[in-house]
Amino acid sequence: MRNFLILFLVGMLSVGVTAAGKLETVSTNISLEKNPDYAKGAELRAKADTLAGMVSAKRFAEAELLAGDLCPAYEATFDRARKQFTFQSRAEYEEFKRTKPADFEWIDWGYKDCLQMQAFIAADKRDFPAALDLLNRIEALAPFSAATAAEIGYVLNQIGRAGDGLAAYRRARDIAFRYASQRPYRAMALRGMGFSLIELQRLDEAEKLFRESLEIEPGNKVAINELAYIRGQRGAR
Repeated sequence: MRNFLILFLVGMLSVGVTAAGKLETVSTNISLEKNPDYAKGAELRAKADTLAGMVSAKRFAEAELLAGDLCPAYEATFDRARKQFTFQSRAEYEEFKRTKPADFEWIDWGYKDCLQMQAFIAADKRDFPAALDLLNRIEALAPFSAATAAEIGYVLNQIGRAGDGLAAYRRARDIAFRYASQRPYRAMALRGMGFSLIELQRLDEAEKLFRESLEIEPGNKVAINELAYIRGQRGAR
């Protein structure tokens, strides 16, 4: 199976093997909307930012250790009589609140990033069941996280469930196009859908999505390489 591993944390580091079999790292510098200071656990955000920096610098062993300490630190702030959810913007919070009458706590987005770091580590070790379990937990916690939906798509592709992977990437795309805070993931979600469609041998649809992603991120090497792979597949036929 073709392998494309994506890490979705602040700083957006993508590492993967393209269709052509070439290993490459693609870094996209973005500025995500900061969680408001009134989110529970906001006092831990500096450590969450340190974690993101470690990831961007590929200091994964150190990041794993910090995540192992940081996640319980967030959890120690929880009111166990209430449910916890996390959002990256006030608009997301207000929309969710209208559809969720039960009382809940708004947890700082850094907690989501901390958990997602652990999911990435599990996926990097190819412990896909553990990664998927954790990602499903994160998606319940962070219902408007395009990054989480996209990484679920990656894991599902890796275990041979390309159809389900496509559905997860489609969720990521819909979230990314709906919420301003998730906008940096638009092109990535489109590429993820393209990867799934190639696995499903739906090359025309995949090509269209990769081209759409290039309208958002012109010159992206991953999309360009995947389009070359599609041309090669057609030539082989």
